[in-house]
Amino acid sequence: MDNHSFDQPLTQRDELPPDLQTVVNSYAAQPVPRPSSTETARLIHTLLTEAAFQAQDTHKEGTPHLWRIAVLTRWRVYLLGPWFWMASVLLLLAGIGLSRSLSVSDLITLLILLLPLAAVFGLTHALHAPSAGLRAVEASCPVTFVQTSMSLGLVLLVFDSLLGLVATLGFALAHFAPFWNLLLAWLAPLLLLTAISLPIALLCNVRLAALIGGLPWMLLGLLALAEQNGPGIVKPFFSLPQDTLSLASHLATIALGLLLLIVFTTFAPKWQRFCAF
Repeated sequence: MDNHSFDQPLTQRDELPPDLQTVVNSYAAQPVPRPSSTETARLIHTLLTEAAFQAQDTHKEGTPHLWRIAVLTRWRVYLLGPWFWMASVLLLLAGIGLSRSLSVSDLITLLILLLPLAAVFGLTHALHAPSAGLRAVEASCPVTFVQTSMSLGLVLLVFDSLLGLVATLGFALAHFAPFWNLLLAWLAPLLLLTAISLPIALLCNVRLAALIGGLPWMLLGLLALAEQNGPGIVKPFFSLPQDTLSLASHLATIALGLLLLIVFTTFAPKWQRFCAF
């Protein structure tokens, strides 16, 4: 019903019986809602979030939750575009190019520093600038936005892990560092920082995720590079695990990161309504 018609004064031809005139006057006295664009956008966001949360109960029981995320993986790779993935490869090639001017210990520290940062900043960038085809994929698949974002995080994690494996294999073949020790050195912070940044990016915002998950690690890495020739307090975070305590701490960090990622992935639809997107 058009509320503007009640704002117009009655003419002689519009005279009504007293009982109807009372009803008209009561309607005319009611305030006309004029929400702002911000309030309208907030209302639409709430309605879409609740609709996505309610829609999860209509999924087919025969389709496993993890299988739906795996199906979306290839879509996320396509929607992000080739340059997004080439950036990580170029970053690794740039590190190889610096190998002639850096010592072996500096290269190891740089590798342990860059791989977790690539995962955290790549995740925040991908969530900050969603692809134009993302909504079309969500509409065609029985999944929520959190599920597609979790699949994106898993894709980035696997991709950065593969880059790390290639670099670790190159270090081992060049006799710069033992393969398994170097693998544990960068895999532990990679899994833990990804598990911390991903829920923060979804529940709060991507800037906070980059601030908490990436900035402290970057500052620690720069400090470790500056204190490479001395007994720095941050050096154990960017050195190879050698003794039993160091190996156990890295294994425990890897187990904690994997556990958090499994929990977040399994219960992703349950906190769809708390998502910040």
